[in-house]
Amino acid sequence: MVGEALSFFIIFENIVISRFYTVMASDCRCSDGLSDRTRYDEVVLDTMLYSARLMESVARQNSAVIVAMARMIAGTFEEGGKVLLCGNGGSAADAQHLATELTIRYRSSVERPALPAIALTTDTSALTAGANDLGYDAVFTRLVEAYGREGDILLGLSTSGNSRSVVNALGYAQQNGMKTLALLGGDGGLLKGMADLEVVVPHTGSADRVQECHIAIGHVIIDLVERLLGYCRP
Repeated sequence: MVGEALSFFIIFENIVISRFYTVMASDCRCSDGLSDRTRYDEVVLDTMLYSARLMESVARQNSAVIVAMARMIAGTFEEGGKVLLCGNGGSAADAQHLATELTIRYRSSVERPALPAIALTTDTSALTAGANDLGYDAVFTRLVEAYGREGDILLGLSTSGNSRSVVNALGYAQQNGMKTLALLGGDGGLLKGMADLEVVVPHTGSADRVQECHIAIGHVIIDLVERLLGYCRP
């Protein structure tokens, strides 16, 4: 009897667990399921075409500013200076991405020396110590104090324009003779008008489309810097 009861319990338990995961899975899926291919195709087209139109608009309205950013960076490298970059979340990843392409390589077709760029988002010990000891809003400011010198550049990235840690870092950089650049989103937020040069991507409600524009702008700037420094043909 004990064996039969145990077997019954195991079967009942398996049924309950199976039913639980079935309900959970159905609750997590969109109501239209995955069978409506046309609708999902439209999502792909709408998303990517909107992103393309947004990039075109930003390029047409800010091409002169983007060229000026590249000239500032190239001139700073020629004078022996460096570029510091900072941002939070996806913008932190973009800062690291762009710094790596300056220090290591952007395109394999271009042979050049390493260009001095530091993402202030990579040292977890410094970031956590700064957040713990000074408060997170002071983290990038402290690192700019450590690495930045008069004539260097600080590039701040913020999809909202309201990242206090970036606001504080740009303010400190300007007060200490550094040049400043900003890639922003939305209406520019608190950072609008702070930097020497800025590009504001006019998209609100999410960070994704802004980040796509930011990384495209960063890539164009690196391409222009290499051309301005004579490492590839204009």
